Amino acid sequence: MKENRYNTKTEKQLATGKISTLFRKFAIPSVIGLLFLGLQTIIDGIILGNVVGANALASVSLILPCYTLLSSIGTVIGVGCQTFVSVRLGQKNYQGANNALTSGFLFLIAFSITASTLLYVFAPEIAVLLGANHILLADSVNYTHALAPFFPIISLMFFTDYILKATGRPIYAVTIMSSAVLTNIVLDIIFVKYLEMGTTGAGLATGISFSIGALFSVPKIITKRNKITVLSGRYEGNLVYKMFYNGSSEGLSELSSGITILLFNITTMRYLGENGVAAFTAINYVLFIGITISLGIADGTIPIISYNFGAKNWDRIKKVLKLAVKTVSIIGIIIFTTLSLFGEEVISLFFKSEETTVIKIAVTGTGIYAFAFLLNGLNILASSYFTALTNAKISIIISSLRGLIFIVIGIFIYPRIWGINGIWFTVPIAELCTFIVSFILVKKSLKNKTSIHE
Repeated sequence: MKENRYNTKTEKQLATGKISTLFRKFAIPSVIGLLFLGLQTIIDGIILGNVVGANALASVSLILPCYTLLSSIGTVIGVGCQTFVSVRLGQKNYQGANNALTSGFLFLIAFSITASTLLYVFAPEIAVLLGANHILLADSVNYTHALAPFFPIISLMFFTDYILKATGRPIYAVTIMSSAVLTNIVLDIIFVKYLEMGTTGAGLATGISFSIGALFSVPKIITKRNKITVLSGRYEGNLVYKMFYNGSSEGLSELSSGITILLFNITTMRYLGENGVAAFTAINYVLFIGITISLGIADGTIPIISYNFGAKNWDRIKKVLKLAVKTVSIIGIIIFTTLSLFGEEVISLFFKSEETTVIKIAVTGTGIYAFAFLLNGLNILASSYFTALTNAKISIIISSLRGLIFIVIGIFIYPRIWGINGIWFTVPIAELCTFIVSFILVKKSLKNKTSIHE
């Protein structure tokens, strides 16, 4: 009889499987997928910086906040839907899980088509608004025009990635994501280096490669052969609202990242000109790859925590959280040590050897930024933990503190105190302040065995 309590093998694993095995099953594919994504972004930067030059790298950086704003909506819906599907599976509410999937899917299609159209039409105006000058404007617009038409398809691929993980298919999800990234890298080399298409080639490479990935991932959630499928659900507007609310912390992280990039671009342009923007872009690529690993681990824990939260099994929640804390702490120490010892070698990958001024600025910034990795993984994990408990309020607080509030305060104050170095101190100090708050909130939640708002 016990065997019949679970309708699928995945459900039984989530409810009774060994925590370390579950952690590897969900977290490792998530890390690999996001790591490939991070590596693709870095390789994009290396190719543009070395083949076209530092200005091309800066041009793409200036337009990134706009794409981050749009992708943050996809992240909100993806994470919110993933959490609802996982919790309802834990409650054995299969129709509810299908309704959540259908609602998120249909909303995302409508939003992404509208957003990509506006982005394409108003590309020049948006680029100027984001800080592009006459030197950087053309490349920023070219990149936007190349990538914008693909945005709806890319959004669906990333949405599907979250759902595949929630329904117990993380290995398939990471296979698709990794293949798309590898295709992107190959197309980048062809379009940018050999066909000399510049930022247009970089945008096309990303759009084409992820569209190919979508052809293999999206059909998996719209077939009636699966128990959880778009075709078996009903659209419910109130569910979309709840997804927005519950996934808003992860979306806020994406949005805050875009705002942070914008503020740093404006500040470095004011203090250092185009060289400062190019240097920050390289630093941001390094920061992005480290954060990506922590995000992968945190995302990998969400289906496990959400399912067991729905099943009210707090012992298993504590075990997976403890394992995740150890993992992100070790990774943070490794990244900090690597950047402290080999920061110059890492930064030099992004620029031509003669661009010594930019390299010098970026190396100094990287040495300071490295301290952020000692704590950012723990803060990201804390935010995802509360998302998995459907406590968006606490998750938003953590995300907004580390990604927005402390950043905005720092970027306006620290450069006045420490000059250029004050720009680089902003992120490590923000992570430290956020960690203090996160530690208190998580400890309280585990002590009371609640999501705090209950």
